[in-house]
Amino acid sequence: MNNTYKTSTTTKLTLIGSATILVALVLTSQPSQADENQQSSQRRGPPPEAFTACEGKNSGEAAEFKNKRGKTLTGTCEIVGGKFAGELVLRPNNRSDDQKNGKRRGPPQEAFTACEGKTVGASSQFESRRGETLKGTCEEAKQNSNLLVLRPERFNS
Repeated sequence: MNNTYKTSTTTKLTLIGSATILVALVLTSQPSQADENQQSSQRRGPPPEAFTACEGKNSGEAAEFKNKRGKTLTGTCEIVGGKFAGELVLRPNNRSDDQKNGKRRGPPQEAFTACEGKTVGASSQFESRRGETLKGTCEEAKQNSNLLVLRPERFNS
């Protein structure tokens, strides 16, 4: 009876140990969704495909590529500055006049809709075009103090 107890206990401990190792391997072998979101939010500048599209081309030549969403972006190859100084990259044709002049886009319509009927400082949230849930506080819009817009937490630093 003592021998059966030892075998049963040893078998259970072996199974528990194996299951623990298996779970640890699965969790560490795949990047988490949070890691992927963090990596994409840390990347600034054009995607790698924008550089590849202009390989072997000259500044001013037309080029195109498909982005990760499957949309074909067309534009012209231009030499950029900053972090990628001197490299040739595709500049999409579909940019607005404000973007072409170096001005930033305003908040998306969803940021305004999220604060409709709320007061300054109220908490709200909306889903971004990338499918992220952005949480933040409502504040007066810079272009119109009669409108409220959600300022996501990640921009409140």
